[in-house]
Amino acid sequence: MRLVVNEPGSFIGTKNGMITVYKSGEKILEVPIPKINFIIVLTRGASFSSALVKLLAKHNIPIIFYSPLGYPISICKSFITGSIELRKNQYKLKETVKGIKLASLFAQGKTLNQYSILYSMAKNRTISDPQLSKELYKVAREIKQISEQIIKLGAEKTEKNIQSIINLEAEAAKLYWGILPKPLSKVIEFPGRKKRFENPTDPVNISLNYLYTILGGECSLYLELCGLDPYAGFLHADTPRRPALAMDLMEEFRQQIVDRVVFKAVFERKLDNILENNRLKREARLMLYKLYTERINTKVTFLNRSLPIQDHIFLQARRIGEYIMGRQEYKPFIL
Repeated sequence: MRLVVNEPGSFIGTKNGMITVYKSGEKILEVPIPKINFIIVLTRGASFSSALVKLLAKHNIPIIFYSPLGYPISICKSFITGSIELRKNQYKLKETVKGIKLASLFAQGKTLNQYSILYSMAKNRTISDPQLSKELYKVAREIKQISEQIIKLGAEKTEKNIQSIINLEAEAAKLYWGILPKPLSKVIEFPGRKKRFENPTDPVNISLNYLYTILGGECSLYLELCGLDPYAGFLHADTPRRPALAMDLMEEFRQQIVDRVVFKAVFERKLDNILENNRLKREARLMLYKLYTERINTKVTFLNRSLPIQDHIFLQARRIGEYIMGRQEYKPFIL
């Protein structure tokens, strides 16, 4: 459970081992420490007692501060994280067959979720546009076949397979983004996928890039909270410019969070007139972030647990750590 502080003038303290929240001198909430995993601060106007900060540190509960647009910008947490052994194992695992298997699992998650999105689009157009439906089904099946090849490479546990996994993942992405202009361009301009460095000028790519950035920040945050190094990845190459492990984790959530939000917004005509000088207008950023928040707060069932998607991201970050420490197998998030 997360405690969200959103009201200016809130004072968060502690009494008898409980977390207390006051507003204008009146206690509005009291919650036991064991029920809280972390505290989210969305307002600039909140204050915390030093006694509470010490208590949270003792129980390894972080306070996370967000920007007005929802980016995690700072974490207040205990020095004692117990993550030294975990990080050492993370760095060692990179070039091993176990590390390559983890890379294949991230790629599996991404491709099977791409399949799921296209299959859903095809099903929804069976009557309204049978020809397009047929084409979407065809590409979805091709992506599923690629996913099966990735699964096979991961199961073979051969160190030479990493580049093959990357190539297959790229092949699936080419198919996925290659078919999407057909349904999307019936409603809005979409020239095909263009990343941020390609300076796209259409609202779909600019919206996708904006929300991918937010999702990447969220993945980095959860990996950090779980004691992992967000910059040491398995599928993506290490670089100081981007958090490779956060990019790995993000792969299995891109389609089910960002793509679904943006595509739904396209078909509801919410992306019309949202740009000014090839940038999102302020109200458009807020609208997209609100849709993103609604999506990550949506409950879905994965591994027999019905939770908001946001909590599944955190649990997947924790499961990466468990896999690295050899305590359990890793299963990619697939809907």
